[in-house]
Amino acid sequence: MHKACSFLGKPWRLIVIDKLLEKPRTYKELLNNLQGISSRTLSKILKELKENGIVERVCDGKNYYYALTEKGKDLKPILLAIKKWGEKWLQENLQSKVNL
Repeated sequence: MHKACSFLGKPWRLIVIDKLLEKPRTYKELLNNLQGISSRTLSKILKELKENGIVERVCDGKNYYYALTEKGKDLKPILLAIKKWGEKWLQENLQSKVNL
């Protein structure tokens, strides 16, 4: 548990993985779709995800895309559970703070 949390819990990692769960994306698409991430940070995250077998860089003949490997796709249920929890509990907390 500790290994998984320390790897996945680093800033932006789960967000990048979530974007790639939707579809493979070019570097530019990722950079444009992730508000607030720097180019340097995105490059570092993609490199680490590649080194750990979660992301692969593929070419369709003219463009390079980042896509999840099977190992990366196995994270889908975890991300869905985190989203569901956040929708249930964090929205409620935000509402109660606004009503104070």
